[in-house]
Amino acid sequence: MFSRYFKVFCVSYILIILTKYIFAYYLGFDSLGFSDISYSIFWGYKFDFAASSIVALISILFSFNNSLFKTISSVLVVGLFLTQISDIFYFNESSRHIGYEVTDAITDASSLIATAYTQHTFLTIFSIIFAFVLFVVSLKIFDTTSKHKYFVTILISLFVSVFFIRGMAQNIPLNPWQSNQIGDTKKASLALNATYNIIYSLVNKKKKLQPLNLPSTDETSIKQSLKELYNDPTKDISLPIIKTKPNIVFFFLESWSLKYVTPKTTPNYYKILKQSIHPNYIIAGGHRTTEGMFCTLVSYPNPLGKSVAKTQLQNYKYSSIIDILNKNGYNSAFFQGTAKETSGTGSLAQSLGFTKSYGKADVKKRLYKPNTWGIHDVDLYNFVQTTLKEPFVIGINGASTHDDKIPSSIKHIDFTKNEKINKMMNAFHFSDYALGKFISEVENKYPNTIFVLFADHCGGYLSGSLENYQIPFAIYSKQLIQPKFYDTILSQRDIAPTILDLTMGDYKKLASNFTGKSLIQDNKFFANYYHNGLLGWIENKKLVELNIATNKYNCFDINGTKKIKTICNKNFEKLNKHNLDFTTITQKLLFDGKINQFNLLRK
Repeated sequence: MFSRYFKVFCVSYILIILTKYIFAYYLGFDSLGFSDISYSIFWGYKFDFAASSIVALISILFSFNNSLFKTISSVLVVGLFLTQISDIFYFNESSRHIGYEVTDAITDASSLIATAYTQHTFLTIFSIIFAFVLFVVSLKIFDTTSKHKYFVTILISLFVSVFFIRGMAQNIPLNPWQSNQIGDTKKASLALNATYNIIYSLVNKKKKLQPLNLPSTDETSIKQSLKELYNDPTKDISLPIIKTKPNIVFFFLESWSLKYVTPKTTPNYYKILKQSIHPNYIIAGGHRTTEGMFCTLVSYPNPLGKSVAKTQLQNYKYSSIIDILNKNGYNSAFFQGTAKETSGTGSLAQSLGFTKSYGKADVKKRLYKPNTWGIHDVDLYNFVQTTLKEPFVIGINGASTHDDKIPSSIKHIDFTKNEKINKMMNAFHFSDYALGKFISEVENKYPNTIFVLFADHCGGYLSGSLENYQIPFAIYSKQLIQPKFYDTILSQRDIAPTILDLTMGDYKKLASNFTGKSLIQDNKFFANYYHNGLLGWIENKKLVELNIATNKYNCFDINGTKKIKTICNKNFEKLNKHNLDFTTITQKLLFDGKINQFNLLRK
């Protein structure tokens, strides 16, 4: 009577295990070794059982008709397999499983499919062939004429499924964050399966976004940490540095990971870098354009692992650097090479102060055929120039590096023997060409302009935690800025305070709620990130990574872009305290809609 349910359950479970091994070896987790990979995969059996039981339960609802049952069951297991494979592509780009972004993935399905084929050709073709074979085989496996009592079977299946979906015999409902209890971020990624993560996100889509549970701290500790972090004597300087109310261009350079920004791939950027104000690099605030926008413009951390876009958090009022510039007579607009509402970017841009928002549909005149995501940067930059009216502040997010496909008329360069990485580097090179061309043209026409260059987030083939957040940063103006290098590591949150000090005056008076600091007047800096259950914290080229599920942390020295594991001592204990206290209070204020009260705490 119950054999149909377990047939579907077992096939689903086997497929999940198979795709987890593909996930591990395709994405380079083989450094863990086969035993650790296998341990991690099977450690996550609760997530796998839950996903398998959901597929089996839906299938059994159609068991009143054998033909319908075997067809629906076969479609579902094929869908399960393709979902798991799709997550591999997504993880390759973002270093996290598909979660709250699933509705955006559905909206951008055609672009995602095209990207999968062009960048992961072999795995895509293999998956299509395997899916066809799986469907045919499943029709035979699920073909049964055994009789059963339909309603009794449904009730028993429902009971068993609820048991699995809840996480079996545990005192709390099964939640994706529990994968971090394994104690290692790589192993946690293997333990959690994409299908359950997606289903969990969809089921909770209409619910309010909730903050993650963090290890406990107290108000006294938080106040002490903030005092230590912000007790920073101000430099004796006259603000603003630039007295002429300059135009400002924010480049949210799509997916420009520091790892691939080199003198060879991005020569124009490196030429500009030598003539700019810049630190070693900065730490990105997330993995999506909307996350980079919020962290940069509001100078505030994102909800951990999430974006404020398309959640209840977007409804709160935030004071951004764009708001401040608008009030001072600037004309503001945001431009993106993709569709205007990709991931809610356009609406978020306007809620953060930009009075106008443009997407690829607004750009009618094009020199190049679009890639799978949008128009190329050259065409976007040409369009931008037709709209400028001084004084202006604009944000630009291109699409050339949202894909690895460059126009056929552009000569490919051999940067590396790895074809996948070489295609991506060529996209960087083409984007860099467009960047250099645009800056040259704008500064000739509008010499009273400063250009703020940084990535919205990382992209490409990255490994580890820190590497996923290292992005370039430079502030350039041939006429207005004297080049200066700062031997420090900044956060995306530090961009807005620095630009205010340069252009408008003391950011501590203009935007006292900002959590970032300014290169112009401050001396001590810190940066943070959240990566698959880890809270990373950087001060004085020291790094701690706290696992929020286990409340244990590891310590590292930072040498250039590399992190080197070291013994944790009292100094690192202090850094970890800063890490937890800062994250706890900023997350609380964010979810309470009270980030404008942060100024009361940073005094």
